[in-house]
Amino acid sequence: MNRAIFFAGLRTPFGRAGKGAYANTRPDDLAIELIRAHRVRYPGAWSTTPEDFVVGCAYPEGEQGYNLARMIAIGSGCDSPGVTVNRLCASSLEAVAIAAARIRAGWGNSYLVGGVESMSRIPRRGGNFSESEQVKSNNALAYTPNGETAERVAKQFPNLTRTRQEEFSARSHEFAAAAFDAGKYRAQIHPFLIERDEFIRVPVDRTKMQSLAAAFNPNGVVTAATSSPLTDGATCGFVADFDSAKRSGVTWGLEIVDAAVAHVAPEVMGLGPVPATQKLLRRNNVKPESLQAIEINEAFAIQVLASIEQLELPADRVNAWGGAIALGHPLGASGLRLVITLLDRLAAEGQAGTMGLATLCVGGGQGMSVLGQLVKLGS
Repeated sequence: MNRAIFFAGLRTPFGRAGKGAYANTRPDDLAIELIRAHRVRYPGAWSTTPEDFVVGCAYPEGEQGYNLARMIAIGSGCDSPGVTVNRLCASSLEAVAIAAARIRAGWGNSYLVGGVESMSRIPRRGGNFSESEQVKSNNALAYTPNGETAERVAKQFPNLTRTRQEEFSARSHEFAAAAFDAGKYRAQIHPFLIERDEFIRVPVDRTKMQSLAAAFNPNGVVTAATSSPLTDGATCGFVADFDSAKRSGVTWGLEIVDAAVAHVAPEVMGLGPVPATQKLLRRNNVKPESLQAIEINEAFAIQVLASIEQLELPADRVNAWGGAIALGHPLGASGLRLVITLLDRLAAEGQAGTMGLATLCVGGGQGMSVLGQLVKLGS
């Protein structure tokens, strides 16, 4: 079986939806800008024409419609077909998994993967959202809004208090700022219009954080400060076989060892990383303490804390460069952002063979996890 290697990840900074740097930029245009920059940054990666361009997008309609991947390929001059995939927040993580599976099966040598979401220009749940009465007759809570699912998770874990959630959120901002200041994000950022993610706030105003009203339930504990913000952004990278990755000229790659999906009740969707990760670790006989870096998407502080507790993860290895509460969460782009950061964190340690995890909760009650291992590709 061929080895599938992710490498040469690049992303835009993430912008504030509605009033940030990309509020007036079409999502397809944003992704085209990123692909063009990628060709300049990583010319060796393009020495092999990609078999396909697999793009994740949570709401592929309007400016994100008409098979967004193929339109981006045409607009950026990429000599490739294109396919758009949707697993909501895990869409671009699914793009990585699809490309890796095809590489391992021998169906191709090199795939361009990406993710994009404009939460400024395409409304969450889409422009013509409608609930199915037939779905609700089978599960009355199938369409529970994500904020309400976070409150339900909080009720299951009363030990994970609002104070603990706020401390975790503050950690996210402080770690993200420290990582940017230390230049740790430089390799993965294409500074289009802005140079860093727009949401990072330091020093953290804990007094203001404590004063905020609950965002989704007047008697709840989840606030805007402990939730990921509405975001615009794009991500991209390559998944290729080992020989093609080695010829790219980059130093490090992340071998995609395995990927797993699982489901939970829709009304507690934030717990999705738990069964997905349990399946993944069990299948590969990997213990949590063997993971040197862990990237969990911070949809809400409560669901990350609950996942850490349930999976018995080493908390100090989780989101050590900050997470989505500080960086932002452009839905279709976030899964790939986790993979890019996972690779960069492992590469910073420089120990080939170390393993890491990228995982997300997914609207509708799902979870997805990817297991990766650091590979040395060049000097």
